[in-house]
Amino acid sequence: MNQMLNRRTFLTTPTALLHSAALDRRTIIQERAAALATFPGQRIEAGRSKTADPIAAGTVFFYSRTPVRVGLRNIDWSGAHIKHQEWPAQLNRFFHLGPLASAYLATGDEAYARAARAYIEDWLREDPYPDTRSFRPGDNALTMSIRLGTSVTSGWSGTLPIFLRSPAFDDLFLDRIFRSLARQAKFLAARLTAVGNWRISELDALVFIALRFPFLDGAPALLETGITGMRNALATQFLPDGVHIERTPGYHDWMTQVAVNYADLARRFPDADARVDTARAVRSLDYGAQSELFGVNDSIAPHLDPPSLSRLGQRRSSLAVLHLADRTPPEPPLDQVFPDAGQVFSRTAWKSGADYLAFDASTWGGGHSHLSRLAFAFRSGGRALVADPGILSYEMSDPRAPYGKSTAAHTTLNVDGYNQSGASGQLLRTVFTPEVTLIHARYEGGWWKGQYHWTFGQGRGEGIWGEHQRILLWVKKEYLVVIDSLTTDAGHEIRNCWQMGPAEKWAQDTEKLRWWTANRDVNVLLQLAIAPKETTMQCFEGSNEPLRGWVGQHGDDSVAAPLVEFRYPSVLNRPVVTATLLAPSRGAVPPSWRITAAGSTANVGRLEIVTPDGATDLLAWTPGLALPIEDSQPFVTDARLVWTRQGTGRRFLLDGTYLK
Repeated sequence: MNQMLNRRTFLTTPTALLHSAALDRRTIIQERAAALATFPGQRIEAGRSKTADPIAAGTVFFYSRTPVRVGLRNIDWSGAHIKHQEWPAQLNRFFHLGPLASAYLATGDEAYARAARAYIEDWLREDPYPDTRSFRPGDNALTMSIRLGTSVTSGWSGTLPIFLRSPAFDDLFLDRIFRSLARQAKFLAARLTAVGNWRISELDALVFIALRFPFLDGAPALLETGITGMRNALATQFLPDGVHIERTPGYHDWMTQVAVNYADLARRFPDADARVDTARAVRSLDYGAQSELFGVNDSIAPHLDPPSLSRLGQRRSSLAVLHLADRTPPEPPLDQVFPDAGQVFSRTAWKSGADYLAFDASTWGGGHSHLSRLAFAFRSGGRALVADPGILSYEMSDPRAPYGKSTAAHTTLNVDGYNQSGASGQLLRTVFTPEVTLIHARYEGGWWKGQYHWTFGQGRGEGIWGEHQRILLWVKKEYLVVIDSLTTDAGHEIRNCWQMGPAEKWAQDTEKLRWWTANRDVNVLLQLAIAPKETTMQCFEGSNEPLRGWVGQHGDDSVAAPLVEFRYPSVLNRPVVTATLLAPSRGAVPPSWRITAAGSTANVGRLEIVTPDGATDLLAWTPGLALPIEDSQPFVTDARLVWTRQGTGRRFLLDGTYLK
């Protein structure tokens, strides 16, 4: 079939075709499926997964893992089986059709087609659309779009071509399906969400319903609404740096896939052109590859590196779809800043096991954002050493859900255990050299007693003014120094939190403010080197009272992971400064590090770091990196920060032209 089809070719089939000969209708469906076969939502591979037989017998899987017996008839589509906001959504999205379609394609076993019919037929039993003004219980606009099928998700429309040869999908049943698809799409078109991933998914469904089934009642209007809306959504929902407005890797990847799909769609069907900005799409693909191991906001990152970086592979395949593979480097830079999103990435190589740093000075991205400004994640040797907790749960009646979004759950500072406000972080400075990475960022939105779910539903409540600045210096392949400065009113407690990755064993020395892991492979030492005299230290791991020390695993559950917390008092009208050493190592026995703060003053901070192999590093900086160090022994320099390795030529000067 000619791939260069236009809207007229697609949509001039009379509406009456809905009631015409079955052969004509089935032929059109198969032709459309062939024309769209490379899109993820149409790409169904033959195979019999371990879930196919249980699904065929009436058991579906929540988050593709947890079996839930729902039956094949008289199903409770409101999702009362499980108290979780995502369960009714997943049930009504019909993810269970995919394994049935794959198994039927592989085996031809009619049991899979009969089960697919049973699920759809039972849902149709209570189909109220469009004779209602509201969504039926368990349904919403996003769920409807996924059920209908999009360029990314199969739903009813993407799996239907697989089942057409089955006697279970006879002409009368197809009539019922098509009537429902047309009515649902019309209902959805009149109730599009205003913004976010929901809107893009809804528009995507309208376009692909019209393209897959051009004989549906109202198909031309659905396509017009979908393409016009998609053109506007893709133009406005990505920041100039390429990051989706929700600033959340998982959702960003989904929206980027849609953008790539529509760039491809425009070449195949010129009148279905969403005018995708391909240059920005490349930046979006860069962010997707960079953020795969971060897990920031409502995302998840693996605790151990995967064998290969899947998002990097997807970037390469997407560049080929965009016809840009020969004009774009096969890998993004090792060091990359996304200034509009406020996120920074730095790594030693594009491979699993490389050292990896991801820093969160995010601008606010709405309900999927966490209250985690100035937090970061660090990985080395294939293991998450400092972790972002990511999603613990979407069910807000579960205490872990709001906890996972809270400031106290992240590697950043808070006051009295309160939350950040939701104000954006400010990325002040990033510098990259082959030897070091420097990041300087600020948060000045105060801390607030109110609990955050998707919003501060009950308000922010009592608040505390304050400013937090963080300077992070990474001496690549060796260690990190994190310098924190927090200013707030007197009489409060500053809590300096470090959410570590899951560990096999760990130990601590509360007098020396040191903590370290004893894994069999890669380990990390954490030491508060500059600390107020009154500092105390505690480690929580899998604690339920208080709720501390958890990181997400699959998006609906969590595992215990150590959270190290240092507490010290605030001081009136003066910043409280701390410096923390973070040093990865191999082997179960922690190597010996010596770090001292001798000579620090109010105007210049100093550290001397003696590494396990005996090298001595000197580090000096001015508060907020605002002024040059000038004459401050052992340095005389115009730099704002200096790092040197004694007895070698290795050094780093921030904004400096000389060092004596």
